[in-house]
Amino acid sequence: MLAMIAAAMPAIDPAFATNITVYHVNEHKFGAIPVNMDTGDATGDMFFDMLEVIIAPLKCQNASKPSHGPDPCINPEATGADLMVNKLTLEVDSRYSAYAACNVGVNGTDAFGHKCKTDTYCCFCSFMSSKPECKATPGYENVHDKFQRFIKPGCKPTLFHPHPSKADCYTGNVFSKLTPTQHGSWYSTLEQGYCGASSQRDASSSDCTWRVASVDKIVKRACHTRIFGAVVATKAPECFESCGSQKTNTSSPCWVDCFYKAALGPEAGKPGGAVSGMSLTELVAAWEKPFLPEDAGGCPAQMEMPPWFAREEASR
Repeated sequence: MLAMIAAAMPAIDPAFATNITVYHVNEHKFGAIPVNMDTGDATGDMFFDMLEVIIAPLKCQNASKPSHGPDPCINPEATGADLMVNKLTLEVDSRYSAYAACNVGVNGTDAFGHKCKTDTYCCFCSFMSSKPECKATPGYENVHDKFQRFIKPGCKPTLFHPHPSKADCYTGNVFSKLTPTQHGSWYSTLEQGYCGASSQRDASSSDCTWRVASVDKIVKRACHTRIFGAVVATKAPECFESCGSQKTNTSSPCWVDCFYKAALGPEAGKPGGAVSGMSLTELVAAWEKPFLPEDAGGCPAQMEMPPWFAREEASR
């Protein structure tokens, strides 16, 4: 009987099955299972963190808004309630397809203006994708290759952007840390390829291309940023001390400014300024530290919540 049940369960083609460790941030209420979500390896998720999330207090202090894509000032994955950083091991079919941009629906649309039910996750093939289409297999993007097409090292005035701000220079210079060998990886895992239990799926479906092998650890976003920032702060303690009462306040523009000066170098916030600071290896190690056991300096583990799509299925 057990053999018959196992045979009926959907399975990833063993010739292409591999395990990957991924991370993603979302509000706790959505759960850790990344159906219709984007994830990244440690380098890829740290890049996203420094590109759009940690910078938000500095970028948003003048109410600036990007011309396209998620607005970090209101993005639920950057400013939402009870944010968590999730570490998971996925078993995936390694025949990757195009990377999809997946976001939370807010007021009926996603961050790119596509129709998306509020408090659900929706995915659309990224306009920046180099592959032809999103399929059931997980989407994949080499972050270095993706961004080198339109982000050049350094921060230089252009005809269309003659006066880059300090925040502009910092986010542009984050890319300078990536290399062809330490490139960062992003993944998108769509509902149509999910191997997990679902009332809407046929157990014999050939579209089973990814499953959650384990939820390794869930930590509070605030704790993650605090520990990551504390490691970075050791590289420029005098700058953080100059913030006075805000020296440990991760939502303070002063703290954010010092964080990037330590990580990228003291001149990285200026047009034409040199990029120095911490090595990519040091930054990634600091970013991963919150997932260590508590007695090794990591964050307390948090409880796993039911996934958002289970709530949707129950309401049908």
